[in-house]
Amino acid sequence: MEDPVSWAAYHGNLQTENRAPTINALLPLFPDDSKSIGMIRHSMDIVREAVKFLNPEQVPVVALDQPLFAIAKLVQWNWPEVYGEDKFVVLLEGLHIEMAFLSTIGDLLDGSGWTSILAEAGVTTPGKADALLKSSYVKRAMYAHTVTCSTLWTLLHQAFEAYREEDPQPLSFEDWCIRQRESHPQFGYWYTVWKVELLLLVFVRSLREGNFHLYLSSLSALAPCFLALDHTHYSRWLPVHVRDMVTLRA
Repeated sequence: MEDPVSWAAYHGNLQTENRAPTINALLPLFPDDSKSIGMIRHSMDIVREAVKFLNPEQVPVVALDQPLFAIAKLVQWNWPEVYGEDKFVVLLEGLHIEMAFLSTIGDLLDGSGWTSILAEAGVTTPGKADALLKSSYVKRAMYAHTVTCSTLWTLLHQAFEAYREEDPQPLSFEDWCIRQRESHPQFGYWYTVWKVELLLLVFVRSLREGNFHLYLSSLSALAPCFLALDHTHYSRWLPVHVRDMVTLRA
């Protein structure tokens, strides 16, 4: 068998456990605006009836983007006897978390010259490079951040190895990074970018592998980044989602 050619294929080949097949059903499309209490309640009613018919023992699970997630949580809190958290599992959809965090990293990188570096390195064209800051293209943005993270890791360890050759009593890697961050703002900035991009890759890996514990830990690490870069809605609602997932695990 040939080696996998993509990250998703690589992690897919690591899955050796046998899982029960998923029961699928096509739900009806709603002609009305979904951003209302009434439509969210109606949607949850439809999902509940469909799940009851297909798999009566299962608690209904609904995955929503952030605006609809907020409305669904308000429904759960105001009508707990019908839509309570013990009767529905409401998820903050993984793709939208990924897109929001890509936009957050874009805010961190805005004005740093990152887009110019990508264009000069041939990773992308100048016109598309600016769009990567706003996560307009998720696949391209993920590729760009993966390349950036790998490059920063290589440069970081090259600098550390050069330091070790010059210093007869070198510090450990962690202590050296702390000293460099305190002494050189440029180093501190790109070290922060590298760590934030690592958080993104760990989160995506948790989704690819279906690793619930890694998913929870990565979400807990993402939440402060949304707050620090002024992404108000996700900084408010992501902790609610984390709390729900912790309760579900317990």
